[in-house]
Amino acid sequence: MPELWNEFTEKLGGLAGKWTAYAAFGSFLLYLFGYLTLRFQLSTYGVATNLDLFDEKYLFAGCRFLVYLVSSVPNILIIVLAMWVIAYLPWRMVPVSFRQSLKDRLSGWSAAPSHLPLLGVILAVLFIQLVLRRCFAFGNLLVRKQLPDEWLSSLLLASDGKLSLYFSGLVAGTLLTGAILTGVLQRGTATTTPSRIWLGILGFLVAVEFLLLPVNYGILISTQQLPRIVQAGGNETPAPEQLHWLVWDTRDALTYLVRGPNDERMLVSMPRKETQVRIVAYDDIFCVLFAATHAGSRPCPR
Repeated sequence: MPELWNEFTEKLGGLAGKWTAYAAFGSFLLYLFGYLTLRFQLSTYGVATNLDLFDEKYLFAGCRFLVYLVSSVPNILIIVLAMWVIAYLPWRMVPVSFRQSLKDRLSGWSAAPSHLPLLGVILAVLFIQLVLRRCFAFGNLLVRKQLPDEWLSSLLLASDGKLSLYFSGLVAGTLLTGAILTGVLQRGTATTTPSRIWLGILGFLVAVEFLLLPVNYGILISTQQLPRIVQAGGNETPAPEQLHWLVWDTRDALTYLVRGPNDERMLVSMPRKETQVRIVAYDDIFCVLFAATHAGSRPCPR
């Protein structure tokens, strides 16, 4: 009996040690994702500020990103199930001999050491270059008069449903290349030097894709809502023809956007102790600023 108890306590202690390591690694990822989200959110707004190395805002932003990431999984499953249902009946109507021949060819092709890693690298490069990196075109939008001439610009003025589907597509593409990487590792088919090189490149590209997910979230999704305020700059009430939005707040200062009657815009930073604000609404800021000038986005869907 004492031996069983000692064995149980040893296993429990080992599990507790592992959970401590898992919790530390998870906290690091949340801080990293939160930092990337806030960093690119501010660059999209055009706010020039330095972020501290450690701030609880990173943890909250990382948690919001993680929740949004997890909530996109049902969308992916629905799309995958719909595609499977559509393809199932035609596939069953194909002769058995042809189906078996196709399976054998695919199995033989994928068994080659370099084929799957090279395919994953090609897909990852195309996905990063053509989709994930396009969001870098958005910068200093609060003081710009026009959105960049990019196909992605219409997403900033799209409905929440379209934004959610787009982000689900980003997650699906990342998971696809990640699945190829995992499959090659599990099968152990990368046995030659070129295949190991391609596998290493694929692992690096998959990591880049996962890091670009919070970047896209910070630029396209977390930037949408800004609180509109009716009092700023001490106790003076803003002029009726001006609109003010709170953009960023720290322990030392507040930064807000001022928009005049002729669409003049400026970002103003005030010491926090000298600034009082009253929030009256939350606006879809890009709809307010660009819906009237961006072709094909009148009226703004939100």
